[in-house]
Amino acid sequence: MSKIIGYGELMLRLTPISENSDKKNIVNYSSTFAGCEANSLIFLARRGHDCEFLSAFPKNELGLMAESYLTSNNLKCNLKYDDNRLGTFFTESGTDNNSFTKILYDRKNSSFSKHNLSKELINTLIKGSSFLIISGITPSLSKICYENIFRLIEIARSNNIKIVYDVNYRKDLWSIEECRNFNLKILSEIDYLFTSSGSIRKILDFNENQKSESFFSDTESSVKYLYEKFNIEFIGMTVRNNKSLSGFIFNDKNFYRGEIYELDQIDRVGAGDSFLGACLHGIINKWNMNKIVSFATSTFASSHTISGDLNYLDDNEIDNFKRKNSN
Repeated sequence: MSKIIGYGELMLRLTPISENSDKKNIVNYSSTFAGCEANSLIFLARRGHDCEFLSAFPKNELGLMAESYLTSNNLKCNLKYDDNRLGTFFTESGTDNNSFTKILYDRKNSSFSKHNLSKELINTLIKGSSFLIISGITPSLSKICYENIFRLIEIARSNNIKIVYDVNYRKDLWSIEECRNFNLKILSEIDYLFTSSGSIRKILDFNENQKSESFFSDTESSVKYLYEKFNIEFIGMTVRNNKSLSGFIFNDKNFYRGEIYELDQIDRVGAGDSFLGACLHGIINKWNMNKIVSFATSTFASSHTISGDLNYLDDNEIDNFKRKNSN
């Protein structure tokens, strides 16, 4: 069985219970735990994959609750406990989950941001692993996290472990220049890349002028650019255009397009994480690429109809969603 390691921060997510709450006087929130790497790992762990999460929590009741959340979803943990804090984020979706979805982070000086990974720990953890999941959020959190990412990549490459990377640019955490410099350093080391056309054009300042002839035109153009510049063999892209949603995979110089969904969207946060998890699920099970892109796209689209970061649907439920909703 392929072992999958993920390194990232798990946070407390707070969401206003009422969409029409007075923003100056919100008193009722729903709460859960969330983080992009953990979201993807849980999706995989719930399907029987051997997954382990590398992170750090405060040594208090909240930290213990966070660990319990992970283990209750079949996810193994390698955690450091300290006297710092758990990061928090507040999120509020716009109407039909449009681009005005708001996220406010409160994660400075979190336990995770102060957790220095030694080479000894990394070597012990990834021994026998097949995949390492990381994201572009992590290096923005602290100098320690930035250095940890490069240490993980170096050791993973030397052990022939496949690196799975979700770009996940967050403008509130670091500048576009800092993000661009980081990505230019690591993209040639990545085996499986996940992003969107809008993100990659912004981060890499890629602005090829072309008339969009189809729903996937911008995505195809961005994928070609990434492959030619960084020689990445597998690229997974989520595609959004107002209410229309889809997925796209580039592999072995071929394009694979998912179904297009038009949905009333509830919550977009975490949807890309489920797309990554669904792709890796199919890759490990040696599905053909058409099946993978269809399943991953259905997973991505269905995630928009579920409150919270985690897509808890099983494979049969995702297939039923596809039959009922795809165009």
